[in-house]
Parts: sequence; C-alpha cells; structure tokens
Amino acid sequence: MTANTAYTASSHEATKNSFSRRALIGGTAALGAVGLLSACGNGSASSEKTKAAGAGANIEDLYNINAQDVNSLKKGGILRLPAGSIGPNFNFYTQSGNTSDNVNVMSTISQAGMWNLDFDGTYKLNTDFAVSFEHSKKGDKIQVAVKLNPKAVFNDGTPITYKALQSTWNIFKSLDNGYNIVSSGIYEFVESVEKGEDDYSATVTFSKPFYPLQSLFSEILHPALEDVELFNNGFVDAPHPEYWAGPFTLADKGWDSTAKTFSVVPNDKWWGAKPLLDKIVFTQMESSAARAAFKNDEIDAIGASTSSTYTEVKNVAGTELRKGTRLYAGGLDINPRRVKDAALRKAIFVGTNREALAKIQFQGLPYEEAIPGSMIHMPFSPYYQDSYPTPNNSVSEAQKILEAAGYTKNGDYYEKDGTKAGCAVVVFGDDPTNKGKAQTFTQQMKDVGIEIRIDQHADSEFATILGNWDYDISFSGYSVSADATEGTKQFYYSENNEGIGSKEIDALIDAMTLIEDDKERNLACNEIEKKHMAEFAFLGTITNGPDFVMVKKTLANYGPHLYKSMDWTAVGWMNS
Repeated sequence: MTANTAYTASSHEATKNSFSRRALIGGTAALGAVGLLSACGNGSASSEKTKAAGAGANIEDLYNINAQDVNSLKKGGILRLPAGSIGPNFNFYTQSGNTSDNVNVMSTISQAGMWNLDFDGTYKLNTDFAVSFEHSKKGDKIQVAVKLNPKAVFNDGTPITYKALQSTWNIFKSLDNGYNIVSSGIYEFVESVEKGEDDYSATVTFSKPFYPLQSLFSEILHPALEDVELFNNGFVDAPHPEYWAGPFTLADKGWDSTAKTFSVVPNDKWWGAKPLLDKIVFTQMESSAARAAFKNDEIDAIGASTSSTYTEVKNVAGTELRKGTRLYAGGLDINPRRVKDAALRKAIFVGTNREALAKIQFQGLPYEEAIPGSMIHMPFSPYYQDSYPTPNNSVSEAQKILEAAGYTKNGDYYEKDGTKAGCAVVVFGDDPTNKGKAQTFTQQMKDVGIEIRIDQHADSEFATILGNWDYDISFSGYSVSADATEGTKQFYYSENNEGIGSKEIDALIDAMTLIEDDKERNLACNEIEKKHMAEFAFLGTITNGPDFVMVKKTLANYGPHLYKSMDWTAVGWMNS
C-alpha cells in the first residue's frame, strides 16, 4: 500500500445513507434492497422484456431515478410510501432490526457515517460528517487519522466527536460483548481509537489490516447506545429520534404503532443541505393493500417486482415504470439453527428446481435472468462466479445424500432415528407469487422425500421472525454490496452463525481480509463461498430480480439507484 493515502473533503455533498451491512430482504419485498422503491406504469408500461445485467454491463443502464436539478423542483410537498414491515425494533444495527424496510425508513433520520456510495459502489467522503480520512503505516500496523465535521451533532445536542467513534468501535468490536449485532466487520481488527489533536479528530490503530478500509465508520453511533439494554431492546416500538442525525427527523407523534405509520419532517437541527419535501409518510401495508392504495392515489410509489403487483398497477394514469437492477441475492435461506442436519440442508439444495421457482417469481413480468450462483456478487460484477454446488436440480442426487447420511424411505418420505425428514417454509404476506413458490417447493421436496409444511405469516411479522431466527426455511435473501469482504465474513464466518462453519473456512476468511488488492480479495471471497455452500448449504440463490417501481411521473430523484446512497434531501416534485 502507499505510505500515506488521504480522502479529504473539497466540496460539500448532500448526505446519503451509507449503511454497509447486508440487510435482510423478503423474496418479494415492497421496497428495494439497498435501493428503495422502483416505479412502473403510465397507463402503457412497456412489455418489452428487460434482461438481467451480466458481465460488462453499462452501469448507467442499471438505475433510473429521474435525476433533476434540485433548484428546478418545487419546495415542499408530501411523499407517501408503503413498507412491508416497519419496526418493531428500530435499531437496524441489531439482528432483529436489520431488514431492508427498517434501513429504508430509518435512513431518512439516521445518516451519521463517514462514507457515501456512488452508483457504481465507489466510496466518497460524506462531508456532512467527515473532513478527512488518511491512512498510513506505523511500523507493521495501519493507522487511520480521522477529522470530523465540527458542525455535526446528534439530535439531542451531543456533538459527534472522537467519543462517538470510540462508542461505535466498542459496540461493534466483538460478538461476545452482549450487543445483538449482525457482524463485527472491520471493528474486530481495530486495536484502539484515541483522541487526536482535538475532540473532532481521532487516531485509529489496527491490530492487523482489514480491507477495504472504507468500511471503517460507515456508521457512527451515539455514545448512549453503549448501554447494552438500550442497544438491544430500547428501540422496540420506539424510534428514539434524539439518538440519530439526518436531514429529517421523526414528526411529533410520528410513529403511530396502531396505524403503523412513520412520518418524518425536516430536521431544524440539521446543518447540511435542506430537504425539499415537507414530510415523508411511510405506511405499513400488505401487498394487496399497497396495490389498492396506489390505484386510489393514496401512495406515490410502489415496488412492482412481482407479477401480481406489476399487472395490477402498470396502467395507473400519471405513473411510469422505472427499471433498475435489484441488489439482492437469495431465495433459499435454510436456518441452520433449526435445520441442524447438514445432510438434510444439502439434499434440499441439490433437490430444489431453482429454475421452476424463478419462473414463478418472474411469470408475467417483462424480465428474464439466468439463475444466479452467488450471495456476495451480482452477475454484472467483474468478480462474479457461480458458487452454487453441483450437481443440482436432481432428485436422485438429493436422495443419495440422504441415504448416505443414514436416512431410509418410509412411504413418501425419508426418516432417520424415527424422525421424518422435513421442516417448514415460512411465507410472508398475501402476494400469490410467494404462495405459488411455496406450493411448488413443497411438491419438489416431496418428490425428493422431504416433507415441507407451509408456515403463513403477515408481511408485518417478517422482521421479528427472521430477525429472531424463528423459522426453518425462507425465500428471503440479502442486499449485495459492490465489495464482498464484509458479506463473506457476515455470511460464512462461524462466529456469526453460532459456531456453524469450520475452522478451515474461518482461517480462509481471516487471510482474505488481509488482502489489499480489491480484485484478489474479492476472488478469494468466491473460493470461500464455494467451499461453504458445498459443505454447509444454508444460504442459496434462486433469483436476483429486477428493481421495478411504479411511481408518479413528476417525482424526481427517486427510484432504483443501484449502490448509490439515498439522498433524501434531493427527492421532490417537478413543476407541472
């Protein structure tokens, strides 16, 4: 590495959410993954099929936000958006709060972090919170010198100083400190965070390298969150706007737990670019309710990435379809905490006809894609490789796995030690696409000899059930970042999965994080993923999918935005 590398602010940029960890996403999420809603429909939505982006894709073809100069837009107005599940834990840094809906909703009021992302996933210093970020070597250790923006404060008036950086490190540095975090990420490798020349500067020393270094302080937490009870449980049904910082803040009585509405207004304590909108209102809705609300002009945008929603709303007057690529991977999430037999999980992986499930997912949509094979890279990434185990889509091979593990056929199903080979697939919401997939999956597994039960729940239960690992199998997945380092550690490091994994894979992950070259490191992630999928089989890929959004034509700077951090200050209405 170079002896000294700096990221220094030269001009002000509007704040955008820079949340870095992989967020849980439902298989037919109402909102986007890393991005937000996509829109479709102008009374004549194009039926021309969009093909999923592959290697060499033009990044500009993968997003559509109707970009407009903020100076040309109206000042004021309200934006009304649906969400499949809001809360109940509004601390999206916890396992139970780490869902795409929570990240999207909370990103309006919580933007403290040192980094923004551009459309292609490159890092830019977030000048609302940071002035400079310089890294150098001191002996054999990496040091980072951080300068914070002295204007930056949390909503309760607490200045964002080196103390907030220390608190962030203390919370995330270990999975053993009682905090219900998703992953320790880069913070595990930080040795110390010390005050610099003043309260707004800090020196960070690493015990050993971790790349990319820009993972550091992509989130900055309020020192009050060092209280373990507050961090884990204090945000249940309580957004606590005083502990966040962003261009919007929670309106007076803005969280209505009965009506399930979350309303935000411009934050008078915000020092950065002022938002155009007077208010944003998120309303928790089942898919059918959201479709009806969009047709009745009660909401301004709706995710249209399922055939049922797309078909029903594509001809709504005054709207248009904005197409983008969904930063999502998954569709076959087998919870190893509940489905403990690796042989059973492997048999499910091998026996699943992924093509049939994907066909149901995209039937009726003007979209097609090849079956993806990675949880950590999108197919258009230069680092993408297919990691899904082979052979697959094979009933006979799945049965061989079960029989080799000591299962014997008894009627329609295999059993072992008197216990039938089986589990439940959880289905959320009332969208017929998910129900169709569940029924088809159940029959596929019956053909193998595995009994699958369907466990139906409301969309609103998604965060609670998946966040608490209270399921066997789900069609959900995770958001995908441009760099696979943290995702690989989050998904495949045994400590993040209650010890499920291997010391060999853990050692490969530890070695991978030391690789400075981005290409070499990301290719190493692929080898880790291939090995983990083959041996432990609990995160599988069926789809990536499109990011389609039906949206009012005059809504600007909103829609599928790929990796780019969301800039809520620029969202507004065009002059008619």
